[in-house]
Amino acid sequence: MTLKSERIKRIRKTVALLMSAVLSVLCFSGCKGPFTPQPVSELPQTQSQDTGFVLYGTYDYDSTDTAILVDRNTEEGTLTFLNRTNHRRYTLAYDGTTGFYDRYNNLISLNQINVGDILNVRFVKSKRHLTLASLSPDAWTKPSTDQYIFDSVKKEVTIGSDIYKLADDCFCYSGKEELLYQELNSVDVLTFHGIDSTVYSINVDKGHGYLRLSGHEYFVGGWIEVGTKYIWKITEDMLLTVPEGTYNVVVSADGCMVDRSVTIKKGLETVLDLSDVVPEVPKEGLVLFSLTPSDATLYIDGEKADTSQGISLTYGLHQLMCTCDGYVTLTRYLSVGEENAGISITLEKEKTETQTDVSGNNDVSGNSSSQSGGSANDVSGNSSGQDVTSTSYYRVYINAPAGAECYIDGNYVGVVPCYFKKAEGTHVVTLSSPGCNTRSYTISVDNALSDMSFSFTDLEPKNP
Repeated sequence: MTLKSERIKRIRKTVALLMSAVLSVLCFSGCKGPFTPQPVSELPQTQSQDTGFVLYGTYDYDSTDTAILVDRNTEEGTLTFLNRTNHRRYTLAYDGTTGFYDRYNNLISLNQINVGDILNVRFVKSKRHLTLASLSPDAWTKPSTDQYIFDSVKKEVTIGSDIYKLADDCFCYSGKEELLYQELNSVDVLTFHGIDSTVYSINVDKGHGYLRLSGHEYFVGGWIEVGTKYIWKITEDMLLTVPEGTYNVVVSADGCMVDRSVTIKKGLETVLDLSDVVPEVPKEGLVLFSLTPSDATLYIDGEKADTSQGISLTYGLHQLMCTCDGYVTLTRYLSVGEENAGISITLEKEKTETQTDVSGNNDVSGNSSSQSGGSANDVSGNSSGQDVTSTSYYRVYINAPAGAECYIDGNYVGVVPCYFKKAEGTHVVTLSSPGCNTRSYTISVDNALSDMSFSFTDLEPKNP
């Protein structure tokens, strides 16, 4: 072989190596967008070294899922998901090769994905390695709302005017705590996540705490106002469920009013001690009422009132009910705090046959809509064990946790096991025990002619 032919052979070999390298680079740099799936046979080959290290890319996966993110552990670099079909949880590791995208295929950071989000995920099952996670374009979110009603019997929730089914393993999350959806309260502010007509996860944006009165014997039978939205009639033993936050609280009875600032913390009890209050001589204000129509009848605190002249009322809250044939009955609260005041009440004509709530659980503004703070039901409990046939009503039994104090809609009914008179609707069961965290549950009571029973988990001890 001549020197010339040997040189040509070396040049050809060099060119071949260069072409091979260029083709390899093109193969790995010519990938399509992150959300274009490729057949398994077209997946780029994973590169491995003698160290055993495996470098995964966006298209390295053998499994996919649309799941709920239920835990994020940044220290260990793992994400835990809940499968929507079999309700099983699985944990995947992520690293710098994992791609995170929003629902529009835009690259985002992991910090922009939250627990409770519904994600489309790709992963290598055998290695438990997450290669891609994107916010599902099929999922919807209803953020930060308090316009909802749970029905635990039908396992449904009405959000605004829309009704949704609750998933069998609906994930509920508050801060770092996982909850049962029954532990959510109507005063909470929630974010709902779902697909089609099913809710799969619920985040608590603003939770609730508890307000207990102490030294309030003088005020029993009076009223307590928490902020401008929540009103309760005061009983001997109360434990009220209140949204977290700072409120102006007014307690009144027999013309005596006390105004305090109270801060409610999520999941904790706050005690408002009124033992230092020295009742003053009851103050009264003269209130003039103007009724439309003029032949309407006004009831104040359940008694018919003569509105042809001014009416003296003690300072504090009073219940009003105004009624007239052919008009919608109006119920509201009136707060008296001045020596003289004028109140105008105008009734609306009935358009259709309606049933009006005259229980007193109404908005302070004068509308006859139901207010979450009050309770018009007889929840007087009795754990004497007398036979149900000796009464004319059915009962709701609370069987566990034994020994806990039980409150229904803020009113004490007894020590578990106990019961209260069955009244159709939604009720809040609050359980309290010394040294344990107070918990509350929302239950739905049906109208069936039979008793109902509920049992709840043991209360958790307070952190030392």
